[in-house]
Amino acid sequence: MPEEVRQLLGLVIRLLEIAGAGALILGFLVATIHCVRRYRREGGKPAIARYRQALGRTVLIGLEVLVAATIIKTITLDPTLRSVGFLAITVVIRTVLSWTTVLEIYGRWPWQKAPDPEQT
Repeated sequence: MPEEVRQLLGLVIRLLEIAGAGALILGFLVATIHCVRRYRREGGKPAIARYRQALGRTVLIGLEVLVAATIIKTITLDPTLRSVGFLAITVVIRTVLSWTTVLEIYGRWPWQKAPDPEQT
């Protein structure tokens, strides 16, 4: 692979990593601000419930971007057995976190159907 392409891919990967970290930080800040405002209007219980949901969504988005950066890095710049193993562990951790976060947010596993609102 030409050096210019490697440098460009390295830059793209770095930008994705920054974007993933930025999404986590920005999502945390926005969720916290909304939580404080909601707490003042509605009280603690509804504010905390919405806050947890917002943080869960933030984590999911940030993880998706960071995993994308790791995948690109592994398959293009560093296709060694060690990096593939690291990628596999990262994907497993991301999957478990995603499942548990969906359970926390929606009260069901990702593979379960959403309850029909007309039947409740």
